[in-house]
Amino acid sequence: MKKILAAFIGLFLTCPAVAQTADAKKNRLPHDLDQQLKEQSKGKTPVIKYHGGPVMSAATDLYVVYYGSFTSTQHNILDTFLQNLGGSPAFNINTEYYDSHNNHVQNILNYNPTADSYNDAYSMGKSLSGNFDTTLIHNAISGGHLPADVNGIYILTVSPDVKLPNSVWCAYHYHSSAIVTGDDIKYAVAADPPASVLSSCSGNIANYHDKTSPNGDIGMDEVVDSLIHEISETVTDPDINAWFTSNGSETGDLCNFTYGTTFIAPNGSHANYTFGSRNYLAQEIWSMENPVTCVQSH
Repeated sequence: MKKILAAFIGLFLTCPAVAQTADAKKNRLPHDLDQQLKEQSKGKTPVIKYHGGPVMSAATDLYVVYYGSFTSTQHNILDTFLQNLGGSPAFNINTEYYDSHNNHVQNILNYNPTADSYNDAYSMGKSLSGNFDTTLIHNAISGGHLPADVNGIYILTVSPDVKLPNSVWCAYHYHSSAIVTGDDIKYAVAADPPASVLSSCSGNIANYHDKTSPNGDIGMDEVVDSLIHEISETVTDPDINAWFTSNGSETGDLCNFTYGTTFIAPNGSHANYTFGSRNYLAQEIWSMENPVTCVQSH
C-alpha cells in the first residue's frame, strides 16, 4: 500500500491529469492520498466559492460508453443507478449551486440505457493511452451511436482487463471542444478498477474492510461511487471555472470517502442508498447551505 500511495503522490504532484488545479482534469483521489490531504487541513472548514463560470442549469442528459467487456449484470448495476439518480434526495444537494444569472442546477438527469449507451468492444485495443477518453467519446458520437449534446455528460467506463494510464485512478471529469468541433462537451471517466488499485478506490474496502460490495461486484459498485462524485462536480463546475475552493477542491472532493449513515446490505456489505431496486455505497456531496458540510441527502 505504501508503494501505491507513493506512486499516487508522485502523480498528484507532477501529472496534469491528477493535480487539483483550476485548469486541470478533476480527479477523484484514491483513499490514502485523499485522507492524507484531509489530515493536513484538519480543523479547518472548507470554503467553496463561485468563480464566475457556468453551471449545468438545464436538465442534463447522461450517455455511457462501455469500453471493453461487461456482463448484463454489470450493465444493470450502473444503468439502474443512473436511471434513478436524477430526482433523488442524494442529487438534490447540487441544486444549491448557481451561475452568475442565478440559474441553479436542476435535479433532473435523463438516461435511457437503450438509447443513451454504447458498447465499444475494444476498438482501440486493450492498452489505452494519450487522449483515449476524448477519442472514444468522439468515435461514439461520430459513428452515430450517441448524439452530440452540449447539455449532456458523457460517461466512459472501461473494463478492468484494459490497461490505462496510472493517472486515471480513481476517476475524473473534464470538458473538451475536440470531441465535437466547436461544442463544449462535458465528460467523465470512471473505469472499473483492476485489482492493483481496487482497494484504493473502493469505499467498501478502504473504509469498512468489506469482502464484497452491495451488488456483489466491487468494481462496478466503485464506478457508481465515483460517478456520484464526478456527475455532481460536472453539473456544478463543468468548465472548471465555477464552484471550487482555494486549492481547487470541488463538491465531490470535499466529501470523498465520506458516506454518512450506512446500513448492512443482504450480502453483509455496507450501503447507504437505495436507487431503484439496488443498494449502493455512494459518497456524500458538499452542501454550502445549512448545514455547511457533507450531506447524504437534502
